[in-house]
Amino acid sequence: MASSSMMKKVEMVIERVSEKEAIDHHQARTLVHKYICGGGCSWYKTKSKKAGFERQDLKAQQRKLIEEAIKEIFKGLTEEEAEVQIHEILCPGQSRARRKMTL
Repeated sequence: MASSSMMKKVEMVIERVSEKEAIDHHQARTLVHKYICGGGCSWYKTKSKKAGFERQDLKAQQRKLIEEAIKEIFKGLTEEEAEVQIHEILCPGQSRARRKMTL
């Protein structure tokens, strides 16, 4: 189970994306999830296309914004550690494949 402090940090990342992109919370959460998701979970493999959850549709500036927010808000963790913790909150119970999308 994720700690409440980790959940708050994830919410801070989502709020920052929402603010900077001028989008609602749900859309911002989806962008962060697309950035974090390694595409290895069973949901992604079986249902993502039908749901319109395509990781490659993130724009370079969106990836950069999310990456910077994670680095600042999850200071003290490596990028991989932060992404694993964020994925546990956004996609509980699903394993996360390692990935790295280039900017």
